Amino acid sequence: MPRAAGGRDAGTRFTHDPTTGTSAEVRRVQPYEARKTYRCPGCNQEIAEGVAHVVVVPLGEPGERRHWHHGCWAHRSGRPPGR
Repeated sequence: MPRAAGGRDAGTRFTHDPTTGTSAEVRRVQPYEARKTYRCPGCNQEIAEGVAHVVVVPLGEPGERRHWHHGCWAHRSGRPPGR
């Protein structure tokens, strides 16, 4: 995977989430990297193996890492979790 300046993956960015008041690292997962099935906290549906998505890791809390569909992450402030 290409690396950005400073050694980080090009698909990594940091964001402040106004819905939770926390900062997080957001990483894009390409289809060829998605080798497991996960459950998206935004819609409570599965993210199947081989589907591109994002991984959100709250800063200072790596154990709270969650896998989200792109659309669910982008629209999380407009709907309640699990819907």
